[in-house]
Order: sequence, then C-alpha cells, then structure tokens
Amino acid sequence: MKNSKFLRALNLQTHSIPPVWFMRQAGRYLPEYQKIRKNYSNFLDMCKQPKTCAELALQPIDRFDLDASILFSDILTIPDALNLGLAFHEGEGPKFSNPISSPQDIKKLISFDVNAIGYVFKAVEETKNLLPKDLPLIGFCGSPWTLAAYSIEGGSSKDFKKTKSFMANHPTELQEFLEILSNACYEYLRQQVLSGVNALQIFDSWADLLSENELERFSLQYTQQLTDLLKSDPVTSNIPIILFEKAPKKKIDDLVFKNISCVSLYWQENIESVAKNFKNQYAIQGNLDPKVLLESDEIIWKETQKICSIMSEYPGFIFNLGHGITPDINPSKVKVMIDAIRQ
Repeated sequence: MKNSKFLRALNLQTHSIPPVWFMRQAGRYLPEYQKIRKNYSNFLDMCKQPKTCAELALQPIDRFDLDASILFSDILTIPDALNLGLAFHEGEGPKFSNPISSPQDIKKLISFDVNAIGYVFKAVEETKNLLPKDLPLIGFCGSPWTLAAYSIEGGSSKDFKKTKSFMANHPTELQEFLEILSNACYEYLRQQVLSGVNALQIFDSWADLLSENELERFSLQYTQQLTDLLKSDPVTSNIPIILFEKAPKKKIDDLVFKNISCVSLYWQENIESVAKNFKNQYAIQGNLDPKVLLESDEIIWKETQKICSIMSEYPGFIFNLGHGITPDINPSKVKVMIDAIRQ
C-alpha cells in the first residue's frame, strides 16, 4: 500500500493532485448498480451477498479510477444483529419491526455477536480479492449515537420525535444503550480490519439532531470511547480513522478529536477556515455540495477547482463530497468533477 495517495494523505502528505473518492460512490446513480439491484427484492438481502457487495464496490473504481474503495454495506448491520427486525422497504428506507421503545427493551437486548454479521467480513475479503493490490479499502460504521437514533425511532424520520422524547425521559438508559453500541462498533470495526480494510470511517449522520450540550453527552463521548478502544488495540492501533459529523451544532474546529487521522467535512462547513485551524494536525476530506453535480459542467468545474485551489498547500487533503452522492446525479457529471480535480 506504499503507493496509495489516499493513505499517504491520511498521513498528512501533500499532493499536487489530491486523492479522490466519495461517499456512496457505489449506488443508485450508476446504471450498472441498478442492473444488479433488480435481482433483489430487498436491499438488505443484497447486502448479505458478499460476492455481490464486492462487485458493487468495484463499479465506481472501474468507471472512475478512484483512489480508494469503500466497503459496500449498510450502517444498520449492528442494530440488525441486535435483533431489532431491520427491513428495507422500496422507496421508504429502513424500518425496524422491533425498535427500542422503552428502557425495558434495552435491558432485554440480546448480546451483540460479531459472528451474526459474518457476511460483512466475507464482503471485505471478496472485495480485497478483486481490488488492485495498491488500492485501499475503507471500512465503516455508524456512530453509536446515529445507530441509537435509528434504533429508537424505528427507521428514518424528518424530526426524530420518538428519539428526542426517549432522550429527554430516559437519558440514563439511553447512555446504557450507547455503551452497548460503542462496544459493538469496536468489535465490528476490529473484525473489518482483521478481514483486510486499510482505513475506517465513522459516520455521525444524525449529529445535527443534538444541541451543543447533547452532542457532547450523547454522541461525541461515545465516538471518543470507540476511537480510544481502537487505538489501544494492537490489531487496529495503526489504522487511520476518519470522522464525519453531519452539521453539528458545535463549531467543527472546537470539537476535540483525539485519536482520529482525518475530519470529513459536511458541505455546509467552511473548508478554508477549518483548514487554517487543522493544518498539520488532521487530514481533511471534503466537501463539495453533492447538489453542485446537478449543475452545468462549467459550474461543476469552477466549484471543484475552487476547493482544490484553497486546499492546494494543505498536507493531507482528500477530495470528497460533503455528503453522499444522490440517485438523481448523472455519472457523466461525476466524471467532470474528477477531471477538474485531476486536470
């Protein structure tokens, strides 16, 4: 992996042309993905087929020659292993038939068994077998808070009312649940590393639900606990960790990130000001607004080059989107963005 620009950037090296990959790079915007997806009635069934996951992870690599691949899976595999009855309904997203509705539900939870999601680790192995030898594979998990929010709400939601009410009425029990999830995330990521991933990303996709104080109390301290566990384990201690916080109520510069290598910025963050504060401490990943890819080629080119120009002297810059790519984006527009980066 010595030739990987992506891994060298995570070690704070400067590149005249930054490495590039993007969140949800394998997915619904690609016609080759849609062709495979038609063979499965349920998204989760597809995620449980390691060979299919490897094939899907390779699609954007084959098409765009990106600098890193990411495991094809879903962040909700852990709640699924806790027997919360996860299913994906077409056009509706994830739904839990057995969500956490009371403190008793937390007490009754089965113990997390990492072997229950062995299909994920097989997918890592299959993907590594297909990837070029010098191309790194990123493993990932949802942050403990994000997994808790989905598990309590019973799926995705515009306002997460049920989760917020649970947090207000049962803060101690919620923290007990977050402890369980932190330990499960640690075991899960550790096993991904043993199976062959070269870097890890933690997605705090629902950080924006929390006030400044709640963010510290219910999210950051558990993500920190998770990174502490990973860094104190010889198996995972040298694996770079990337953290993605979606629109936190706290200034990203003021968040204390111990034990991580890279901060992946949401598209609303000002990359220039963050870069001034993080230089020589953290790699930065980001942060083009995915909606820019719906614009003309000229606008895509200009906005992409603007970020590249701001970050040209930054040691450890990785070009990425500031959120996952959306299904309505034409792959030819992604190619325009990549050409603008590599020009």
